Amino acid sequence: MGAVKHTHEKVGDHWQPKEDGGKGPSDEQSAKGNRDTDLDSKGGVDANASKAHLYELAQDAGVEGRSSMTKDELADALQKANDKATRDARG
Repeated sequence: MGAVKHTHEKVGDHWQPKEDGGKGPSDEQSAKGNRDTDLDSKGGVDANASKAHLYELAQDAGVEGRSSMTKDELADALQKANDKATRDARG
C-alpha cells in the first residue's frame, strides 16, 4: 500500500489522486517504504498536505471541532473518519 500513498490519498472509503497531482510520501511510515518501523501511519491520509486541504476534507467528512484542530489533529480525525466510512461501506 505504501506505493499508492505516494500518488493517492484516502478520502472516506476510497482512494483518489492527491490534490494538484502531488506526489511523494503521505506520512512518516510511507516515506520509509518498509513495514518494519514504529513510525506513525495515517492510514492513507496525506499528512503532508496543507492544513487548509486537511481542513476541507474534514469539513466534507463532517468532523466536529475541526476549526480548533492542529494539522496533526486534523490528520488523525480524518483517519478515524475514513476508517469508519470503510467499515460502513463493508457493511
